[in-house]
Amino acid sequence: MAAAVACGTAHQDAGKPGNGPSARATAPTPGRGRTSASPTASAKAACGTAQLRWRLTLLADKASKAPTALLSATNTSAVPCRFDGYPKVQAYAGKGPAVWSEPRAKATVRLVLDHGNTVDFPLFYPASPSVEGSCAIPVDDAPRIEVLPPHPASTDYGASLQITDPHGRRVTPVFCGTIRVGAPRPR
Repeated sequence: MAAAVACGTAHQDAGKPGNGPSARATAPTPGRGRTSASPTASAKAACGTAQLRWRLTLLADKASKAPTALLSATNTSAVPCRFDGYPKVQAYAGKGPAVWSEPRAKATVRLVLDHGNTVDFPLFYPASPSVEGSCAIPVDDAPRIEVLPPHPASTDYGASLQITDPHGRRVTPVFCGTIRVGAPRPR
């Protein structure tokens, strides 16, 4: 509670739908395999939570410029869907979001995600307390993590995620600042 109050109302409101930065803000990435980066691709509907399987993996590399985690979305439906923009990630400690995501770049993303294909988004955020020893979500809390596709329908409330290590074991996440979402990497 103290962390959310210390950040001010602008920080609290930014995680709510309709507030904060635009979801259409990353560099286009050429498609690999059957994932297409073409804006003229045949998918008409935006990807929704019901057709996506999300995975959040804490990465082992601790280099300062390396991503902290990797967010993956796989299209589990039988039809392609548009994935135009960034997913929205929020971590909650209590009732309101304490940490949310923002795009790292400002170019538009336009992808078509075919059945069974995955797109990865590197996440950059501090995962250890600052010199002053503070985090947006205290180190001993177990935050609730939610993700929304870039353009959710009004009835799409997103999905809850558990963060795992590269071996699939659950870990307790530590969020000490805003999550910056990097450019998508289709696979």
